[in-house]
Amino acid sequence: MGATASPKRIKSTAASALPDEIVEEILARLPAKSLRRFQCVSRSWHGLITSPPFRQLHSSRRASQPRGLFVRPAGYVGSFHACRQLGCPDPAVEEILSFADFAPGDVFPINKSCCHGLVLLCSLDYSAHYVWNPSTADILPLPDRTPFRTAGYMAHPFVSYGLGHCSTTDQYKVVRMYCHRNAMFCEVFTLDQSTYWRPAATEPPQCHRLRLRISQGGVFCNGSLHFVAHDGVIIAFNVDDETFGTLRPPAGLEYSFFDLTELDGCFPYHIWLLRDYQGCRWEKLRCFDWKTMTDAECAALKSHWVAPLAMYLEDGSTKIMFGTGSCKVFVVDTSRSNNPPVTLFSLQLEEDGGDGQFATMGFFEESLVPVGRTVDEIILSSPSAEAWCQVLSRLPARTVGRLNQVCKEWRAMIKSESFVVDSHLKYQLANLSSKSPQIMFTDGKPNSFKPLENFIIDASQVPPLIDDGDSCSRVVCSKPCHGLNAGAFMSCDFVCNPITGYYKALPLDDDDDGDPHMFAGRLGLGYDVETDMHVLVRITFKERNLTTRDYKLECEIRCVEETMFWEELDPPHRPIAADTPPAYSSGKIYWMADSKLLGQRSSSSGYEIIAFDVATYEFEILKGPPLGSHGHDDECVSIVELQGQICVVCSHPRLDSMEIWAMKGNGTDWSMEYYIDLRRFTPEYSSELVTPIAIDPRDGRILLSTGRALGYYDPKTAEIQTVYCLGKHISKDKKFVPILFQESLVTPCEQVNY
Repeated sequence: MGATASPKRIKSTAASALPDEIVEEILARLPAKSLRRFQCVSRSWHGLITSPPFRQLHSSRRASQPRGLFVRPAGYVGSFHACRQLGCPDPAVEEILSFADFAPGDVFPINKSCCHGLVLLCSLDYSAHYVWNPSTADILPLPDRTPFRTAGYMAHPFVSYGLGHCSTTDQYKVVRMYCHRNAMFCEVFTLDQSTYWRPAATEPPQCHRLRLRISQGGVFCNGSLHFVAHDGVIIAFNVDDETFGTLRPPAGLEYSFFDLTELDGCFPYHIWLLRDYQGCRWEKLRCFDWKTMTDAECAALKSHWVAPLAMYLEDGSTKIMFGTGSCKVFVVDTSRSNNPPVTLFSLQLEEDGGDGQFATMGFFEESLVPVGRTVDEIILSSPSAEAWCQVLSRLPARTVGRLNQVCKEWRAMIKSESFVVDSHLKYQLANLSSKSPQIMFTDGKPNSFKPLENFIIDASQVPPLIDDGDSCSRVVCSKPCHGLNAGAFMSCDFVCNPITGYYKALPLDDDDDGDPHMFAGRLGLGYDVETDMHVLVRITFKERNLTTRDYKLECEIRCVEETMFWEELDPPHRPIAADTPPAYSSGKIYWMADSKLLGQRSSSSGYEIIAFDVATYEFEILKGPPLGSHGHDDECVSIVELQGQICVVCSHPRLDSMEIWAMKGNGTDWSMEYYIDLRRFTPEYSSELVTPIAIDPRDGRILLSTGRALGYYDPKTAEIQTVYCLGKHISKDKKFVPILFQESLVTPCEQVNY
């Protein structure tokens, strides 16, 4: 038998790798969005794609590609959209950026053309600014919402922002110019380098006053940013050497209300083009006349915001592309007379976008230009900065506030969010168990928060006082939540940080009539962990009749970090006890239900508690502790938070005693933690006057306040140690309002009204 043939072996050969030059050329022709994903392929690809030479190669290879159009639907709370093929009959539109990435409120682009792919955005409600790359979806928030603060409130300077490129250093600079007290200032922020705004190398011309135009930023052209002054003069800021120059507007337009934009390297004003930059020669172009168009054509294109987007040549004709606030794009042929505009694009959404008065769209180009590191990343990039951050985070907030004047680097660090929240606040909250309760006095007005130690050290000083018998002067203030306190004073609510001096008034509506004393429990403050926002809930009585027990509640909610607009909310199914402030713990705000309006007696149906979940925006009714065991109807019941627990305090005037009940579980069970016999301490600490404020975590003593005396009650010895009291020379009709405060630098962004 012959030998069988051996099976053929298939030789495996390694695939030949493409030369690096070919790989680089292939990658350089891909969209920026794809390249962002390809950075994860290998370290070598990541190094190649993020290198400056490759970014320049990618820009040159993609230059022939049509520019994309980013669109922000006016009045549409959602996101930016992109159209990458504008000339197609049915162009595809995709979402490229969500509004959730910005400060709450309306966001619009300052300029309609990008700077090497970067776009400057503004949040209208807070004047917060961002640098955005639509191709890569990178966002960089700029520090400081306004150039300066004065007298404890947000200043309103005449301010204008612009983004430009420095060709000598290949750096991108954001420039802001503003007027204050008849003087003009210019500040510069260099991307990926600056941690604070610095003055420009030279001073701007002082003979002109900047025009206040929130919708008009500086226009970058020929290496300079251009801002419009009040008299129509165009101030040019050279981004390279940071020097200033001026350009005259077209004759007769000196004091006209006009905008600037850049088209094909020129400035158009409606139909004016700056053809000769050095000689300041303007050319007037024929555009279109609304009067020559039909009513249907006018209705389709007219908008609160109409601006030119681009100028180009097609079939030997000069054409200008316009965008509108209603997210439409149309083209006008300037070489032909009476030629109606042609609509190229119209964004249709499920929700009606409306018609905005600010910029809603602009062109962007494929670009890998990075927006740069955040201020926090730059600040903590060195070991020494990290060490100083750890040291400063362990200091009291008032000390840190004074140290931010040491140098600009420290000021930038102390104001950064990573230091305020992740370092300082985190450390202070972690060490609360080793500190006694910290007290301030206030009368509810701004700048009236005074530390207790001031009056212990100097007995001649008198804290802010209110009239005990005047219900209109009553002040109610919540316990701190990350350093923020919410309160009610007369017909105005407020939220504040007593240490930083932050104070924001929240007036009631004009139709909120009635006795302010009725609404002492109207405002609650909580914190939503999921959204990382502080929540305010306000419940007011529109009707309250103790005789007929008829009542009508209204409820509204808002986030402290958002705009000052309240959102209506379905009120709870029980009336709140108006004279008892709410308490907050573990994601819920608690109110006592008004037993008088409900017709309940403590010895029968018991007290009820209203709980509001700040995450779900839902109310629930809980059963209170079993009070009324002594059979007295004159007991006074309130709700407080003590050491993270929700407690109900029941005062018995006839017995001159006080019970403190703690909630167990989710409100299903209660335990009486303390019984305080106050008979030995009257009249200074009578049960009708005493309010428990806090428990000292170090020794378990309970801090009590009567409005004229502060003292610690020791449950072990049943003794009270007075730490402060008003002198006998102070009228008995006067009393102080103590509030707890926390070591915190948290200051919510404030709304800017132009």
